[in-house]
Amino acid sequence: LARSAHAEQPAAMSSSGWCTIESDPGVFTELIAAFGAKNCQVEELYSLDVDSLREIAPVHGLIFLFKWQRESDDRPVDEDAAATMFFAKQVITNACATQAILSILLNASDVELGEELTAFREFTIGLPPDMRGDALGGYQQIRDAHNSFARPEPFVMTSKAATKDDDVFHFIAYVPHNGGIYELDGLKQGPIRLCDVADGEDWLEKVEPEIQKRIQRYASSEIRFNLMAVVKDQRSVCRELIEARRNEGAGDDDPTVAELQERLAAEEAKFERWNVENTRRKHNYVPFIMNLLKILAEKGELERLVREASEKRAR
Repeated sequence: LARSAHAEQPAAMSSSGWCTIESDPGVFTELIAAFGAKNCQVEELYSLDVDSLREIAPVHGLIFLFKWQRESDDRPVDEDAAATMFFAKQVITNACATQAILSILLNASDVELGEELTAFREFTIGLPPDMRGDALGGYQQIRDAHNSFARPEPFVMTSKAATKDDDVFHFIAYVPHNGGIYELDGLKQGPIRLCDVADGEDWLEKVEPEIQKRIQRYASSEIRFNLMAVVKDQRSVCRELIEARRNEGAGDDDPTVAELQERLAAEEAKFERWNVENTRRKHNYVPFIMNLLKILAEKGELERLVREASEKRAR
């Protein structure tokens, strides 16, 4: 669980040493790169339209953010799958976003994990889910990457347990694996097999109604949901398609090549924007703010500005 929402807010550190992070595709894409996985990115989805998902294929898995509510769940756990796929119990506060991302990366058959994640998967695959969760909590590279989005705070705040009045959000993952589609929720006892998917069948068509059913369970009381897809780096996809088209003899004046080049330019601009946004998220603005307040006080302006702001807020 994480006491955070999709809106931007300070990244609070829990007693477990893991901060809350914003549900944002640019944040998650940088996290994946920091974990060591290559050629991946995260896309925010605004609908469950399968045709839209196919436009960003291949889709390695889906991440679903929702407001957690206590409820009974009598769906059976697939214990056989728990032995062959990566599933970890969530034992760390605020780690559910990173855990959902890893649940996709470590179960994907066509993702280049990198040396560190490959070693982590090989080390934990023989462990029970609760010990995998403990191993995740103690894995320095993953924790450091996660906490790189912790904002510097001028005061140390004492963490407290969430109450029934707090908004508590949770991330889970959906992945295809060994002829089935699984829901991976670290608060459950194991992976939950939602349905079968045959070889050659599009798993996105099968998972869409499953996510819709979950949304409908909360639709009467909650509208804050966020769905993201872990996909292949779309810049790489565009370059591969352009190269394939040119190998067929097409030039830059070819309509398909021109369209792909426009798409590539848009993706590169998006990555640049994400880089700027993430730099700002991580930057320590506290010294600047403290010096600004000091200068305003020395010039005799601070008291007046505080009074005017208070009066404006009271209107």
